[in-house]
Order: sequence, then C-alpha cells, then structure tokens
Amino acid sequence: MAWATTQVKALLDAGWKVYTADEARPEHEAWTRRMQPPKGGSAPGRSVDRQRTSQSFFGAFSLIGKRVTLYPIEGNRNTWRTILALERLQRETEAGKIAVVLDNARFHQAKALTGLHEPGRLLERITPIHPPPYAPDHNPVEHVRNTAKSNIANIQRETPEETFGAFASYIASRTFDYDFEHLPLRETRNDFVS
Repeated sequence: MAWATTQVKALLDAGWKVYTADEARPEHEAWTRRMQPPKGGSAPGRSVDRQRTSQSFFGAFSLIGKRVTLYPIEGNRNTWRTILALERLQRETEAGKIAVVLDNARFHQAKALTGLHEPGRLLERITPIHPPPYAPDHNPVEHVRNTAKSNIANIQRETPEETFGAFASYIASRTFDYDFEHLPLRETRNDFVS
C-alpha cells in the first residue's frame, strides 16, 4: 500500500485532482407480517415475508475537497456502469489532470475500461491507480461508505426510496477528514488476522 500512497501524494503535490472511488450498495428490507388461520384448532400462526431491495451508487471521494460525489447506478455494477460514472466524473471535474484510485474489482480492471485511459480515448484525462489486492481498509472511500451504512442501519424506513435517499443525503451533506494516512480505527475484536 505504501507505493500507492506515495504515488497519490506525488500527484497531489503536482496539482492533480485525486479521487478514491468505489461502489456502494445499501439495502432496504421490508417485513410484512401475516396471521395464518389456525391449523387443527391450534393458535393462529404468524409468518413474515421479507423483501430486500438494493440500489447501487458509484462514489468518488475527493482527497482535496473531502467531499463525495455520488452517482446512482441503474442495474448491476459492471464495467459499463463504471465507465459511465467515470466519464461523468471527468466531465464534471474542471481540473485537467485527474487520478482515480479504484479497487481491484474484476470490472475495474477489464480491458474495455483500461483501454479508455489512453490518449485520444473517452477517459484520457483520468489516470487509474490500483492499490494492492486485499487492502480495502486502506481506501478512504470504503470508510465513508461504511460510516453512511452504519448511520442509516438502525432506523427502519417505510420505502426503499427513503432508505436510499437517507444514504445519499448523509454522504452528500458532509465532509470526511479521511486520507491514506488518517483513517478511522477499525474494530478488531473478532479479527484474528490483524
């Protein structure tokens, strides 16, 4: 992880706009409780139907502005959706040089995406940086996502739109003082690896 941190610091010192990016997928779970008629003269039975709904978001956390730009993703997370989100980020960023730290998800390393960073191609202003595998705790945007999910987790909302809106507004309304050297401490009570 040290080489990625050194590379990011060098780009920031050179005046680049640096983002860390990842997808988040909050879920909404609706519970429908029903009473069943009694079977054979016993007490009425109860059943619970659970319906889960989720919405994916692409989040780009600016290491300079300390804010997250959040884009909803329609459908599944894949290379095409990542290309659309990165193209939109490039369009909305005024800086000439942009670096984006992407995790090692398979669709972030697909040939269809990596070829678009070459000169004259769609994402030519974006330079991708890939941290080493299995280092999600060192990516600041992962901590932003986890903070937002834990903030909305204990309140049951009526509709999926309310849940996803609460997630998006929590992230959009705050600045997060995270970077590669200053990340929140991780709880390790059941983690036997660290």
